[in-house]
Amino acid sequence: MKKYAIGIDVGGTNLKGVVMDRNGRCRHLSRIPTEADKGGKKVLENILSLIGTLIEKEGTKKDILGIGIGTPGFVDAKGVISAAKNLPGWEGTNVYKPIQKRFGLPATAGNDVTVATLAESRYGAGQGVQNLVCLALGTGIGGGIVTNGQLYKGTFGMAGELGHISVETNGVPCNCGVKGCVECYASATGIVRTALELCRGLPPDRQTSFSRLAAAQPHTITSKIVYDYVKQNDPAAGAVNEMVCDKLARIIGIIVNALSPDRIILGGGVMMAGQVIIDTTAKYVPRYCFEAIWRHCELVIAQCGENAGVLGAAQLVFEDLAGKNIQKSN
Repeated sequence: MKKYAIGIDVGGTNLKGVVMDRNGRCRHLSRIPTEADKGGKKVLENILSLIGTLIEKEGTKKDILGIGIGTPGFVDAKGVISAAKNLPGWEGTNVYKPIQKRFGLPATAGNDVTVATLAESRYGAGQGVQNLVCLALGTGIGGGIVTNGQLYKGTFGMAGELGHISVETNGVPCNCGVKGCVECYASATGIVRTALELCRGLPPDRQTSFSRLAAAQPHTITSKIVYDYVKQNDPAAGAVNEMVCDKLARIIGIIVNALSPDRIILGGGVMMAGQVIIDTTAKYVPRYCFEAIWRHCELVIAQCGENAGVLGAAQLVFEDLAGKNIQKSN
């Protein structure tokens, strides 16, 4: 039995790669620039280079089952990328054939948040339950679903686009073409937009340290700064948190009613803010779902951190390729 898998996490800034065993232990971990600004062909070249480096570190590929890729967008059965607009030239790229041609190893791939969900299920905050949903709150919002212990991919691997469920009729226009997507409110960019709008509307007698900063230096405001002020009990920042978490609670209410998961996991860069988002969101969720279902669901913070994507990509190899009649490596 082949003991190891290589996982590659395709990010807008960096590519991360790992050689991982069947128990989730990392043997080798590497990172190189994605160089996304140079186009999809260069991104693919860098992925192949990173795989080659990891095989060199391992010393042999005879014990490697295959290569797993976590990428923005969707991946069809042939390994062709679609809907990855944040990586110029990446759409239409076939990731399977070049890997198989250069290394003689099979490949599998999935959406980056979907594979991160797999990592949380097997090695992180999802351990011990069979049904869970992950929401990754970053520049946008992505999602992943595990049902009966299995990663749910949906048709063409497109399941989990939970950030593009509308939570506000005639709300903020989203880049996807829908109005009021939760991503427009509870992502890092949505939090900043909400904060600046709220602060612009405050009368003079309700100005705070945060609102004055937002007015004087709006280009410096980030979601981290918002939550730094939330932790200082700044009233304006606190109001932003309440607005953001109310919108987040709406999508969680939909998830609870539709799927009745054991656990909902919140991850991504925004969750560096910590427990305050969990506590505030949990306060609003009962407004938007059957409370009898909500009582059986936990809302928790992700545990795998920045390595969730690369661990999940490697785990995808063991779950997608193990036991299949695949081409043997040389």
